[in-house]
Amino acid sequence: MVSNDEQAGEAIGADISGSRMLDAYDRIKLAILRGAFAPGARLSQVKIAESLGLSRTPVREALRLIEKEGLVSSRRGRQVVISTTSMADLDELYALRIKLDTSTVRTSVADLDGADMDEMRDCLARMEQFASPENFAEFDAAHRTFHMIAIRGAGPRHVEYSAKLNEHAERYRRIYLGQSNSYEQSSAEHRAILAACDARDGGLVSYLLAEHYARIALTIIAQIEPQFEPRLVRAAARVALDGKEGPTRKSETEKMAARSGEGF
Repeated sequence: MVSNDEQAGEAIGADISGSRMLDAYDRIKLAILRGAFAPGARLSQVKIAESLGLSRTPVREALRLIEKEGLVSSRRGRQVVISTTSMADLDELYALRIKLDTSTVRTSVADLDGADMDEMRDCLARMEQFASPENFAEFDAAHRTFHMIAIRGAGPRHVEYSAKLNEHAERYRRIYLGQSNSYEQSSAEHRAILAACDARDGGLVSYLLAEHYARIALTIIAQIEPQFEPRLVRAAARVALDGKEGPTRKSETEKMAARSGEGF
């Protein structure tokens, strides 16, 4: 019969092991998303464990989780290959973001309160403060939070899945935001989204997000592989924008964005 002390020891050991695995997961995933490893690069589990100061077991388990998310693939000889970026992957990723986030904000925006709006304004201010390629990490941290605020009232499952899509999009945002002039367009679009959230207009926020996501995806494709046809993004955007195009809607958006800018 196992004693209480033995049970406690086993539980503590399991907690420590799980903590090490999660630490390895967070650190490896962050390095991949931030471009520390080139797409297609081969990594050794042994070397990763050595660099993290961990045993191979938590690293192996962490890599299994990361592999399920599609960021790496395993090869023989305990090698790990960083998944390559591709226009097909970008097309699927941004189509999913358009479908999920634009449908979610239609209802979640109505529940935003004053504290939420203050947080969004603070995020936008930080995004504009760090609007340059050399400050990408600071910009993107505020950028991720900005977009999550508008949907977090939809529930934990929506938030979790949207956050993962947002994370995976980081590798592509780095491509898009590699040029300093892209930040000016980004600022204008985020100001418009903020103004629509402040008006609690979920339909307009949905419209603006669809345009924002689609434009980023199409811009990257035009830069890297202009012959690629982003059919998934185009189809998702058509659905999200149905019945909301036209000069009247555009004029309304521009006026709201201009009013939003008065506070900065």
